[in-house]
Amino acid sequence: MPEKKSLSQMEKQQYLRERRGRREDRGGVDRRMGSLEIPVFEEDELIDLLKRMGAVTPQGFADRFNLRVSAAKWFLEDLRRKGILELVDKSHDLIIYRLPG
Repeated sequence: MPEKKSLSQMEKQQYLRERRGRREDRGGVDRRMGSLEIPVFEEDELIDLLKRMGAVTPQGFADRFNLRVSAAKWFLEDLRRKGILELVDKSHDLIIYRLPG
């Protein structure tokens, strides 16, 4: 048979329940998005840099420009939508782009 909880354990549970209830009233946990600093390029300069890279991956792009990989993924996907890059292959852990043509 389980032991009775001590008074301090019951108080702690009550405190956590109340705290959880207040958080749900606010609409969940507040999250902050970090600011992303993506370098600004002229289109010709960017194409020249991408030509030198050959196969463009978010990890390689992030290493070269000192970005987070998530920011590099977002930036490269935006370039793909604009038609500057084309998707070569995509798997669950690797995305490869190249310049068209």
